[in-house]
Parts: sequence; structure tokens; C-alpha cells
Amino acid sequence: MERPGAGNWMRARTVFLGSLAVILVLGLGALAATLRWSATRDATAAPPDRPLIVSLARPDAKEIVVLDPRTGQELHRAPNPDQGYLEIFLSPDGRRAAVAHDSPDGSTDVLEIRSLPAWSLEASLPRGASAPPLAGLASRQPDLVENLGLAFAAFSPDGTLLGLAYYGGSGDIPQLVVTLYDLERQAWASWATSLGASSYAWLFPGRDRLLVVNRSVLPQWTNSLGDVFVLDQRTGAVIAQQTIPRLVTAYLPQRGRLAPSASPSLATPLLVGEELWLVTADLARFVLDAHTLEIRRTDPPLARDLAAQAATLAADRLVAFSVEASELLVVDPAPWHLSATHRLPERGFSSDWLLVGAEPGERTVYVGAISDGCLWRVPLDSGTLSAPLACDLYLEFPYITYYHWPAFSPGTAAPAGATGLLRHLPQSAAGVATALLAGTFLVATLGKLFALADAARLLATVLPRLRRWARPAALGTVALELLTGALLLVPGTQRAGLALAATALLAFTAFGLVGARRAPGADCSCFGNLMPAKLGRGTLLRNVTLLALVAIAWPVAAAPSLADVTVASLLVLSVLVVSRVAATVASLRRSAGGVTTRHAA
Repeated sequence: MERPGAGNWMRARTVFLGSLAVILVLGLGALAATLRWSATRDATAAPPDRPLIVSLARPDAKEIVVLDPRTGQELHRAPNPDQGYLEIFLSPDGRRAAVAHDSPDGSTDVLEIRSLPAWSLEASLPRGASAPPLAGLASRQPDLVENLGLAFAAFSPDGTLLGLAYYGGSGDIPQLVVTLYDLERQAWASWATSLGASSYAWLFPGRDRLLVVNRSVLPQWTNSLGDVFVLDQRTGAVIAQQTIPRLVTAYLPQRGRLAPSASPSLATPLLVGEELWLVTADLARFVLDAHTLEIRRTDPPLARDLAAQAATLAADRLVAFSVEASELLVVDPAPWHLSATHRLPERGFSSDWLLVGAEPGERTVYVGAISDGCLWRVPLDSGTLSAPLACDLYLEFPYITYYHWPAFSPGTAAPAGATGLLRHLPQSAAGVATALLAGTFLVATLGKLFALADAARLLATVLPRLRRWARPAALGTVALELLTGALLLVPGTQRAGLALAATALLAFTAFGLVGARRAPGADCSCFGNLMPAKLGRGTLLRNVTLLALVAIAWPVAAAPSLADVTVASLLVLSVLVVSRVAATVASLRRSAGGVTTRHAA
């Protein structure tokens, strides 16, 4: 016959295995639901998987044409009878356009959001100081919103966020003001942030932050090419800033000219995976971490003149364009080496060519000819022009110089240099790691609150000199863990939260090593009664794992998304349940120790 404890042990083992099975099923189900939600969200933002060009049409810009540049096929044609469309900006995924529109009588100046290729109206936004974030700024800094005008706009890679840059101010030097509009929620940001004097700005909206490149007005006075800012998407607060130094201070000529005309300035910023490349007019390059703005690499100029007025990426090549010389300069980015120069055929005048865009997966660019309004393809390996893909495009000077026509979209939501799941991996891993750390510290806070006396006793045992202060020290530990968990979740405070988490974990590890010697076998009181554990190797291993999570989260240092919090919550809950069941099983097994089954003779 069996001893009574043996039955308890068998029941506990059954409960333990059943709990593991339930947790596994729930975990897989929640993970599948999260992935399905993510896939559904991505599906609603599915790119057309082809580049698009939106151009005004000849003879008088009274029509707008949407083209597939690969074939020259016209996808849609829309009227522009009042010639009221000015600046245009396309989303990288090719689904949307933001177009500034002026009514003939000047009564309504709006920014229209149009879906592509159908050119149907999705939203009409106020373009000036009447936009809600700017109206709030006007009440605080009225001089800043004087003569306010839209200067630049840019979509997030998936086309769901629109960053907007305005120039304002009552003085001679324009002041840059930026804000955001969420196209999914159809809501303006609650903030508008001023970033100082500017000659031009580029925006890169992201999931939780806005990257802003602000070109200096007078580099020779400021001794810098400009400043780069990272703004918290929710608050508009500047969470990182980097000033870009000048590498060349001398005045240089435009390519194709002899007389020096200007010192090199920023020509084009490019977001390449997790890096921001800043390319200058003399083909120097600064490589910055897109999150911390640390300058990782500086490449010297490849030209002794102002060779690049624009630049883009075509597969694994950077292509710069010299307007005056009508040259395409092909750069291999890895060694930062000029690998080829292609001079376009001479036309009626030297500035007849313009760079329209590039294929994201091929070494191919598209160029336009102003004189005949035609679009051409140029394979970079040969540098030879194709036959004209399309003609009768309206490519007049004011529109291509000031209003960004013709507009080009690569037709992919992936940042350059990142494809497939790899483009989401760093952000997703960092988000889940941050959420796991926050959950761990908050659970530890809750556990210690209900077992404060045990934590105080352990402190008094391991550190006898602090016996009188054991209870206040235990309360201080609870406060520290609560603050760390909150900082890890509150947007814009992740860097401080991760630093505090790393410091706390190192201190807990040192305490555990001392405690294992002075109080061997004692409960660590790390999570109170929620997750009992003894001081020793297990405690050390857990802290090392948590420090590894800090290392994973540190490069991105962003607030976790809802999906990240869901996955992390499930993992923390699973660990808690398994820990409690394991503790119960161990207790019952000890009480049934030495049990053997006896058979009748």
C-alpha cells in the first residue's frame, strides 16, 4: 500500500504538468493572436510592391499623372484645373501622398492626404497656424508662428504617421517648428516643438520617435553643418541631439564650374536600417546611430568640388547627382569609394537633367529631362540611358526646385538596408526586453510589499551592521524597484530606467553573493511569496539574464508597444505560475520523502 503523502505527490505532479500544458497553450495562443494582429496591421498597410512616380502633366500642369516607372504605364490621371497643387510628398510604401493645395481665391490653404494610385481624398488638414498644435504654440510664442508656412513633410515607412516641418518667426532667419499627424487615429500630436534657425529640414517619423535633420543657415558662422534631433513622438521632447561638425571650411566650386561659390553643406540624409547617413555636397559621410545619434563613422570627402546636389540609394550603391555637370556619381558605401561616374548626354542646357528616384533592390536610377519632359532608366553598371519610359511630364523649374515634383516612392515600407522580418527584429526584441524588465521589477515590488518583514530580516542577517535600518532599507528597495519599473514603461524615460535597472541588478547580485555565504539556504525574498527562491546560483543566473535583457534593450531604448507588453506579461505570468506550482510540488515531495510502493506477499 502507499503512504498518504505519495497520493499528494502524484496529484501535485498531475497539477504541475497540467498547469504547464495550459500555460503553453495560452502562451502559443496569445503569441499567435499578437502575430495575427501585427500581420493584419501590416496587411492594411500593404505596399504596392512597386515604385510610383506622381508628376504634373504637360502642357500646362492642369493634370496629375501617376506612373509605374518600371514600365512607364499610366496608373491614374487626375485633374488639376486651378493649378493649385504645390508641395508634394509621398509615403515610402507608395500608398499615400501629402499635397499642399491653394484655392484660387486664397480662402482655403490645406494639406490634402490622397491615396495612391487612385488619388482619392482621405483627409484635408489645415496647413498654417490654425493646425491645433501650432495654435497652442501661438498662445505661448506668438512671434514664432508669424509668417508660418509649410516647408517639408515626410511619412513614416508604413505611411501611418506624417511629420510636418514649418518655417516661422518675425526675423530674417526662419525658425523651424515640427509636429506630427497620426493618419490611423486621424489626430494631431499634442505638441509643436521649435528647433531653432534652419535653412532646410528633413524628417523621419518612426514608431515612437521623430528624427529631425536641421541644416545650418550659415555653416561658416556656426562652424557646423547642422543639428540632428530625436524627439519623443508622444511629448515632442528632445531626447537626443547631435551637432555635425564641418570637415571642410574652404569655399568650393560647383562641379562643372571654376569659381568657388560656397562651403560644403548637407546634401541628403538617408535612413539606412538603424543608421542615419548624412551625405555632404562634397561627398563626405557621417554615420550616426539612429537612436542615440552617436557618430559611429566619418568618411572623408570624395570630391574637391560641390559634386552632389541630391543623393539616393539604389540597392547597395549610393548615387549622387550633380545638376550642373549632369553626372551620376556611384559610391560603394562599405569602403566609401567612388566606383563609377556616368555623364548624361548633353542637352540644350547644362541643367536639363534631374534625378527622380532609384529602385530599392536594383542598381538602377530614374532621371528626367526638363526640356522634353521624358523619364528614363539608367542601369548603374553600364550608365546607358534606356528608351524614354514616359513623356509629357511637366518638369518646370519652380515645381522641381521648390515643390518636389515629380515625386517618387520606392514602394516599400522597409527602411533601406533592412528587409523582411529583420527590419522589425531589433525593435521587437528591445521592446519585449524592456517590458520584461518592467514586469520583473513591478512584480518584485508587489511581492516585497506583502513580505516586507522577511526582506528586512534577510537584510539584517546578511548585513548585520544595517540591522537598525533593515526595515527602511527594505522600503527603499521597494521604492527603487517601483521607480525602475515605471521609468521603463513611461515614454521618453527608458534610458534612465535601463541605467537604474542595471545598477540595481548589479547591487542585488553583490548582495546575493554575500548572502549565499552568510545565510546559506535562506530565501532571497526577491519576489516575496510570489516566487520563492533560495540565495545561490539560481539568483545569480536570474540577475545575469536580466542584465542581458538590459543590453538587448539599451540600443533602442524605446517604450514597449502593446504587443511587446502582451508577450512580456504572458512570459512573466507563466514564470510566476510555474514557480508557484514547482514550490508546491517540492513541498509535497519533501513531505512524502522516502515513499515506496509496498506489494502484498
